Amino acid sequence: MARAKKTPKEATKTKVTAAAAKLAEAVVTKKAVTPKKTATPKKAAASETKTNLVLQFAGKDLSYDELVQNAKNVFQYDMAGDPASIKEISLFIKPEENKVYFVIDGAEGSYDL
Repeated sequence: MARAKKTPKEATKTKVTAAAAKLAEAVVTKKAVTPKKTATPKKAAASETKTNLVLQFAGKDLSYDELVQNAKNVFQYDMAGDPASIKEISLFIKPEENKVYFVIDGAEGSYDL
């Protein structure tokens, strides 16, 4: 007699029943059952690119960090702002005017290069 093919539902049901039987057997014999580990996709390491910006003009070399620090200093000492509360800084560098204009949390200021 020819065997009838199992439908996908029947095949899944058979697998579940077999797993349940194995678990029941383990409980009766007090064996530890460890579930199969599935392969987890490895996350690609987030590589962050370090960027340096240096403004060279009229024999001067000013780095991005120096420009930002100067703006923070003007904000703190000349404008009586709190540098710890700064959320956003925008710098506008105009070498032809020898000036850096900035906006720190809505407060505008400037300083000479």
